[in-house]
Amino acid sequence: TLTAPDGSPTNALYGFSAFLIRILKELKPDYIIATYDLPEPTFRHIAYKEYKSQRKKTDNDLISQIIKSKEILRAFKIPVFEFSGFEADDILGTIVQKLEKEKNLKTIIASGDLDTLQLVKGDETVVYTLKKGINDTTIYNEENVKTRFGFLPRLIPDYKGLCGDKSDNILGVKGIGEKSAETLIQKFGPLEEIYKTLEKSEEKMEKEGIKKRIIELLKEHKKDAFMSKELAEIRRDAPIDFSFLNVKKEDRPNKENLTKIFEKFGFKSLVSRLNEVNYFFENGNKG
Repeated sequence: TLTAPDGSPTNALYGFSAFLIRILKELKPDYIIATYDLPEPTFRHIAYKEYKSQRKKTDNDLISQIIKSKEILRAFKIPVFEFSGFEADDILGTIVQKLEKEKNLKTIIASGDLDTLQLVKGDETVVYTLKKGINDTTIYNEENVKTRFGFLPRLIPDYKGLCGDKSDNILGVKGIGEKSAETLIQKFGPLEEIYKTLEKSEEKMEKEGIKKRIIELLKEHKKDAFMSKELAEIRRDAPIDFSFLNVKKEDRPNKENLTKIFEKFGFKSLVSRLNEVNYFFENGNKG
C-alpha cells in the first residue's frame, strides 16, 4: 500500500497521476480537460432505482484520494467539468458534441470506461484506454470498435439494451447474452428496427437464424430492453458552461509547483518523470 509522508493512502492517486503523465507523454495534447462524477444521484438513478445498486459504497480512503486528484489537476492547470445529476461520461458526451463543429481538431477520450466507445466517430473522436495495466494502452477509432463488436459505435447502447451491463446493474433482456445481442444488431440494426421487424414478421427473424426462444424473450422483455438502452446511452445535453475558447489558452503549469505537490504525496518516482513531458510546462517547447 502506498502512503503519503503524512500516512494517508495514495494508491489510487499514484495510478491517476502516472496515467496523466502517460497521456501527456504519448498523446501530447494541445488542450486537456477532466470530467468527474458527483456524489448526488443522477437522472439514471431517478429513472431506475436499482441503477448501480449492486456496487459497494465508495470507500472513504478512495473518496479522499478523488478529492486530492483535483488538487493535482489544479497544479497541472487542467480545467475540471462536472454537473449535478449527470455522470462524467455525460459531460464528456456533451463536450464531444460541442467540439464536433471545430475544424482540424481531433478529440481523444482517455478513459478506463468502455461505455465511452459509443462516442467514437471516424478518426476524429477516439478512445484511448488501458488494456491490462498502466503500460498497456490501446486506441479505439470507429474501425476498431467495428472490429470488436461487428457494428458501429453509436449502436453500443442498443447492444446494452439487449444484453445488459452487470457493472452498472443494467438488466437488458433476461436470457440474451453478448453473442445473441451482437447477432441481432448486425442483422437488424438498432433496437427500434429489431422490434419493428419482430412485430412485422417473426418468420423473417427465424429465416435470419434467430431462435424462437430469443424471439419470445424479446417479446416478453421489450420494456426492459428500451429502458436499458436509455440507461446505457451517454447524454450530450448536460447544461455545462463549456466553450473551446475557455480551454484554448496558453496558460501552462509550472514544473516547480508540480514537483512540490508530488513530493507532498511522496511520489518521488513521478517527479523525475515530469521531464518526459517538458513540452507541457511554461517555458517549455509548445510544439
